[in-house]
Amino acid sequence: MDLIFLGTGGGRWTTITQKLKTGGFRLHANEKIHIDPGPGALVNSYEYGISPLDTDAIFVTHCHPDHYNDAEILIEAMTRGMTSRRGMLAASESVIIGNDKVGPGISNYHKNFVDYEILKPGGKIRLEEIEVLALPARHSDPSTVGLSFLMDSKTITYTSDTEFFEELIDIYSGSDIIIFNVMRPGSDRIPWHLCADDVIKILKGIEPKPELAILNHFGLKIISFQDEEAIRVSRETGVKTIAAKDGLRLRINL
Repeated sequence: MDLIFLGTGGGRWTTITQKLKTGGFRLHANEKIHIDPGPGALVNSYEYGISPLDTDAIFVTHCHPDHYNDAEILIEAMTRGMTSRRGMLAASESVIIGNDKVGPGISNYHKNFVDYEILKPGGKIRLEEIEVLALPARHSDPSTVGLSFLMDSKTITYTSDTEFFEELIDIYSGSDIIIFNVMRPGSDRIPWHLCADDVIKILKGIEPKPELAILNHFGLKIISFQDEEAIRVSRETGVKTIAAKDGLRLRINL
């Protein structure tokens, strides 16, 4: 199985400036899944040798542009130019139907060409070989969810955008790999997001420890320090930690 990062940037200013790409990431096993296809997801796919036509499911955790922007054009790719009804769209309530803050992010026209499901914490979606569990998150879009991808021998968890709360330690326990969206270094918190010190707190609390932590979704203030912060997280928690890079492809042994 492969994890492919089509963009490791996050937040308004990284997205606007494209200091890092913002195409989200993909999980390639028997099914090929695109997660949080932000601006550039389509172009970034081709840049890194991936055909967006070869997509079986799209997951969108919330209705902010750096997470959903390219979802519709990827639906068009997944459905072969809207010529056949195929594939799965699984997304937060805000993306599918909207709420009083944001959304919807997907038109009825596009939804008519896919099977779609609304993701809510505790809900599960079964694909061919992967079960996906929606996780609680606390973000400015109140319907935001995290995701755990459950396979026979591995669980990969993605935090999406969330602020720290104590229950995250239990929520992420049992994960083999955790992808953390980290907007800022050290203790430099902004509302609704994790900073590097939050990652340390979570990893220190989790038992048993995950095999790997991946820092991702970087705001402008952490871009220059992402590798140093990954080293610090590793040192302080004992968990191998890396900073994802645009175009990174990780082979995960199942």
